[in-house]
Amino acid sequence: MYMFRMCSILLIIIAYSSLSTAQEIDLYEPMYYQQAVEKGTRSRDGNPGPNYWQNQADYSIDVRLDTAAKKIHGKQHVTYYNQSPDTLNHLVLRLYQNMYKANARRNINLNPENIHEGVYLDTIVINDEGILFNDSVLTLRGTNLAIKLAKPLLPGENLQLQCAWSTPIPVEKEFRRIGYYKDNAWFIGYFYPQIAVYDDLNSFTSMKGWDFRLFHKGAQEFYNDFNNYEVTIEVPEGFYVWATGTLQNAEEVYKKPLYRKIQEARNSEKNVQLMGKNDLDKDMLKSNLWRYRADGVPDFAFGTAQNYLWDATSVSIGDKKVFTEVAYHPDAKLYPKVIDIARTSLQYASGKLPAIPYPYDHSITFNGNLGGGMEFPMIANNADTEDTTFLYTVTFHEIFHNYCPFMTGFNEKRYPFMDEGLTALFTGRYMRDVHDMDQYADRDRFGNLGNVMDVYEYYALQEDHQIINAYSSINQDNMFFQYYLKPAVAYELFMNMVGEQAFINAFHAFVERWKGKHPTPYDMFYTFNNVLGENYNWFWNAWFYQLGYPDLGLEFKQGELVVKRIGALPLPVKIEIAYNDGTTNTITRSMDEWKNGTKQIILELENEDEIKTIQLNTERIPDIDDHNHIIHVNR
Repeated sequence: MYMFRMCSILLIIIAYSSLSTAQEIDLYEPMYYQQAVEKGTRSRDGNPGPNYWQNQADYSIDVRLDTAAKKIHGKQHVTYYNQSPDTLNHLVLRLYQNMYKANARRNINLNPENIHEGVYLDTIVINDEGILFNDSVLTLRGTNLAIKLAKPLLPGENLQLQCAWSTPIPVEKEFRRIGYYKDNAWFIGYFYPQIAVYDDLNSFTSMKGWDFRLFHKGAQEFYNDFNNYEVTIEVPEGFYVWATGTLQNAEEVYKKPLYRKIQEARNSEKNVQLMGKNDLDKDMLKSNLWRYRADGVPDFAFGTAQNYLWDATSVSIGDKKVFTEVAYHPDAKLYPKVIDIARTSLQYASGKLPAIPYPYDHSITFNGNLGGGMEFPMIANNADTEDTTFLYTVTFHEIFHNYCPFMTGFNEKRYPFMDEGLTALFTGRYMRDVHDMDQYADRDRFGNLGNVMDVYEYYALQEDHQIINAYSSINQDNMFFQYYLKPAVAYELFMNMVGEQAFINAFHAFVERWKGKHPTPYDMFYTFNNVLGENYNWFWNAWFYQLGYPDLGLEFKQGELVVKRIGALPLPVKIEIAYNDGTTNTITRSMDEWKNGTKQIILELENEDEIKTIQLNTERIPDIDDHNHIIHVNR
């Protein structure tokens, strides 16, 4: 009998004729992107343009960890290839550890005990000519150092850079991505002078092309070229090393019993404990020099410890095996579970969502960080925890970053919502599908992590920024919301609107087009429009470019139900109607009902006298004001 009620619902769209149709909406493009399209390096169908290019470098680095002095010392030789059509008059180096200098500009809080003098550059040699350290040659902006070249670097040419350097390592407690943690455990990242990105987009006038204006203030992460690395790491005797890349001298480093166990793990789908508590007193190393090679990666990092437990296995991904390792402190109670979490993470990302094979031949989870996690290619630095939900989440999240941004080279300093938002989206799906935990609806188990709805509602009510420019107003308090939750909610709503498989098809196309390149949000949004065959700029514009909060409300009078779009953000509509006889009915409307600027949807309901309540269901839909979500029709 209630089929009659369902089919008698009439949808009427009220639109403002003065607003443009969805197909006519354009995204705001900064001038640098417009110029890139004109030059043929980008295109508005989301593909790299016919004239797309990017530069890269070969790094040969020798680094020594001095645990007594709490310093690292290094020297490096870099060949930098100018594959651009431009003549380069400068070279820009990143000196990340200058973030710890006194009076440096930072957007995170540091322990005063960790403040140090920054990077000490002993020598800089370019093409066999030493660089004088004076103001006419060097320009320092934050952690970026510009060097004026004595001889301009022409298109198609390369230059040779040599430098020697040292820097202190932070050791006191604070939330930080690198440094000393406890009991001779160290994680070393952002440690070498790195040549910044020169691309087709940066248009800062005095250093055009170079990623110079945005420097590292603490919260930022990556924007790097895809480079080749040969790195020799010297650590104290008895220290083990886990790093980006492939160990080149394994037989010179490990004694035979341990080497054989490692080979067993590389060829086994079972978990192998390479170092157990009973092995910690055994001498299983032959050398303290570790040589690694990694090709086509955006960065290099390593963890080292003297007395860590070590689990490993091999995970079959298509026709290759991914060597999967976990190194952790003996007191980390939950970490014996991480090897299995890492396995399911690799299998889920490679086989289900986004169903793209993991891009590297190994994955390492290193237990060092004092809170949260931090990804580098093939290796993550993750905190210990007594929260199983957090353990699942952070393990998957940091492994997935090998797709975003390491497979697709996002500019995280300017567009962190690309990699963190997408990674948060797929992390949420993994938690729901594999561990039956819904970060949207399960408020109890996600209380410590930040339930999506609770955090979203809090920040949307307190403060908000356009996602596209959130990098410029970020701080430690709002970073989780701006970088992770808000964009993840937007991606989730978009996926639900177009359908999971359609979303994945578009994401696959985006990754295929931009793998090993430098995509922007425009390249991603235009790819989705192109692959899905529809202009979704109305959605991208509302969620990523404009200010606005999510809020729908209900009004009901004489059989007419009005769904009002009070906030600026478009949302899907899900209405639950309860009848006096105990039966219910659900009405849904897709988010694209709002695409033409519609401010309200009118539903004409029959049998009004039989309706008890009408309520908006916002269990998985962000809506910050619930006072107008329920209407009592007949009590």
